[in-house]
Amino acid sequence: MSAREPHTGDTMLWHREPEQTGLKPKPVLRGWLQETGLLTARLRRLCASDFCLEVLDSNANPDEQPGHDFQRRVILHCGKQACIYAETVIPAATAAMHPWLSELGDEPLGERLQTLPEVSRSEFRYALLTADNLPCDLADLHQTPLWARQSDFHISDASLTVTEVFLPGVVDNEDRRIKLTD
Repeated sequence: MSAREPHTGDTMLWHREPEQTGLKPKPVLRGWLQETGLLTARLRRLCASDFCLEVLDSNANPDEQPGHDFQRRVILHCGKQACIYAETVIPAATAAMHPWLSELGDEPLGERLQTLPEVSRSEFRYALLTADNLPCDLADLHQTPLWARQSDFHISDASLTVTEVFLPGVVDNEDRRIKLTD
């Protein structure tokens, strides 16, 4: 994965509401963007046994680079179809206070956070990302803008930032489910 990151790009502008980007997301995608529950749980319900979390990159080992922020990049799949790209930025102080963050492996972060006391989440920020704002691997595959949301999690006195990019697969799978239930 390239060093180009959706959450830090100088041209990136996050908004409090999706419509502030100048465009409206499709209703089915708006539901995903504003989901306050776990995206992994919702995707598991949508995909049943075909859910898969692929770890693209995780440099969250505090022993390797002490004093540096760490990142974890994953893609949530429905079968072979990529649905959500997620990137977590973990400040070095947070990694030091919560070493389990470097040991997640293919365990979803949200599911782990849900088991902890004293966890809170900020309001969402929204953006419509162009290829210039996406990590290179995604930019090469997706030339059309993609919706994203970002939020901060607070674990007691520590924090981390999660950026989630909604890939076309999430809408494709939702549309397929709707057709099957009609």
